[in-house]
Amino acid sequence: MRPCIRYIGLLFGCFWASLVFGTHIMGGELYYKHVSDSTYTFSLVYYVDCQNGSPAAISSDAEAIFGFFNATTGDFIEKVEITRNPPIRVTKLNYSCVTQLPNACVDRYDYTFTKAINPGKDGLIVAFQRCCRNHTITNLIDPGGTGMTIFARIPPVTEVPINSNPYFNDNPPNFLCNNAPLIFDHSASDMDGDSLVYDLFIPYEGATSSVPRPSKPSKPPYKKVAYTSAYNVSDLMGGVEKLEIDRHTGKLTVWPDKVGQYVVGIRVSEYRDGEKIGETLRDYQFNVLNCVFGVQANFEVPELDCSDSVVTFTNLSKNALDYVWNFDVDNNLVGESDQKHPTITYSKKGTYQVKLLAKNKDCADSITKSVTIGQEDSIQASFSLTPDTACAGSMFYVVNTSDDTPDWFWDLGQGAGEEHNKKIDSFRVEEPGVYDIRLRILDSANCLSEKVAVQSLVSVENRSFESEFEVDFPDKCNPGTMVLTRSDNIPAGWSWEITNQSSDYSNKSPIELSGLDPGKIQVRLKPGLPSERCVSHLPTEKEIEIPGLDAIQYEVQAYNVFTPDGDGLNDCYSLDKDGDCFDLTMVIYNRWGEVVFDSKESQSQCWDGYTPNGDLYPSGTYFGIIDISNKELEYSETLSVTVTLIR
Repeated sequence: MRPCIRYIGLLFGCFWASLVFGTHIMGGELYYKHVSDSTYTFSLVYYVDCQNGSPAAISSDAEAIFGFFNATTGDFIEKVEITRNPPIRVTKLNYSCVTQLPNACVDRYDYTFTKAINPGKDGLIVAFQRCCRNHTITNLIDPGGTGMTIFARIPPVTEVPINSNPYFNDNPPNFLCNNAPLIFDHSASDMDGDSLVYDLFIPYEGATSSVPRPSKPSKPPYKKVAYTSAYNVSDLMGGVEKLEIDRHTGKLTVWPDKVGQYVVGIRVSEYRDGEKIGETLRDYQFNVLNCVFGVQANFEVPELDCSDSVVTFTNLSKNALDYVWNFDVDNNLVGESDQKHPTITYSKKGTYQVKLLAKNKDCADSITKSVTIGQEDSIQASFSLTPDTACAGSMFYVVNTSDDTPDWFWDLGQGAGEEHNKKIDSFRVEEPGVYDIRLRILDSANCLSEKVAVQSLVSVENRSFESEFEVDFPDKCNPGTMVLTRSDNIPAGWSWEITNQSSDYSNKSPIELSGLDPGKIQVRLKPGLPSERCVSHLPTEKEIEIPGLDAIQYEVQAYNVFTPDGDGLNDCYSLDKDGDCFDLTMVIYNRWGEVVFDSKESQSQCWDGYTPNGDLYPSGTYFGIIDISNKELEYSETLSVTVTLIR
């Protein structure tokens, strides 16, 4: 019906004046839509306080920075900066007969862009971060220092080739009236026709008060905001009736009883062929304010046992003179009443809609609630999971906080199915991935009642990287000089540990060591500590042989027979050597000690067996002296050889 608004009052301006010092962030959500192949359209919906938010802060958000990350490893891929569209004022009035509206203002900004990017086999996470939230938020610890991360996960194309995440059909309420029930259609739609399931969650923090607009978002996983001790995911904002959302319809209900600001999370998850493939997260600040109503319709549905069929409804309406009750089932009218507190008898089990129209001469207000005949027992399923993110192979710890029931079933999300009535305090997750931990409880005392609690955990892949280095002796003639060079890609922070070396070689590569003595030494390259979760850096150690000078001299090969007969084979006596690390001189003597060849006086290192007059020396045994000297080092050695000449 059309609301009967008489005037806009300023009754609660004093309360909202205290919010002037808060920042402007009120929440948001992020959508992605598959266009074709690897092309997607992304849309960030961003809500700001246009009444009390800083104009400079609102203006600074003219551009938003998005980061793209590998959903499995968390590695950064790239960033995109997008200009926002003009604001849309959130003005829908979710109450009737409000005669004095609170001084509230919410603007919605959309940042939309189309981009070609391939989720690949690991999937993608696209994220936006901004700090900070309002200082006066009721349910957060340090709200003024707490930022916000809005993100969406695109599943791997190997698992879900084509997908667009669900989108909420309506903007969230621009304000909530204190001491008045709210029933809000928070349903969503999915263009792929996937099944949708709704629940509440704890939103995520992001950015900092020192860096409120980071140059790029930080890498996932993200940390949840910290609630004060009075609030948790089962009680996000207190009230006569706590904030709840129907798991199947998305109908959101709450009856607040305290003025304040409350950060809440509303999630819609999408399922395809029974498997969860994605979700949309709405992070939003509910502002609860005092409102003045001309008429306020309300009634109480009594707590029923499963055998009850006669129900008396208690009218809690304010400022009303007349009442019209309609009792429906499946949209069919089954009864009417104009009594203030009517009683109706239901003939069969089921869920019935009850609508009350309360009115006076100036205004009318209505409210619709449901009553279930054959009501299931009121039980609650809940558990805490610590931590929610850990390395693969880690233990996760569970505390079951559900109501006591005769039957409960755990599903640890690892393919083993449900375990009946098993007490689980902890469990280990060996493989990396995202797991939904599910607790289903039954109360079969009178009515078969079932409740389910689900929480997700992330098991992060363990990765290890081994340091590597190469060894080189650049100067073959000087084996005491060695060069060590890192060949891995591990970030800075490494150090060298070398036998009998006390110098600091941290973060240096390559390094050169000289004057090394022959023998074996140990070289260990120790990498720095990793900065990433579940990553280890492993050192590498090698035993290296430092060669001595004798390894060089034995490259000289001296033969003991030659035949200078002119057949072109072995006609000249010479020395074979490899490399150029040394100089050789050779002197040959006959048996009487006479010099028959001296390489220092010859242009050749080869003795052809002939005298200076051109006569061939006689066959027999000759004696040679070979002098070896290193070209670079102060090293020399003399070898004696025996040479046999055969004519």
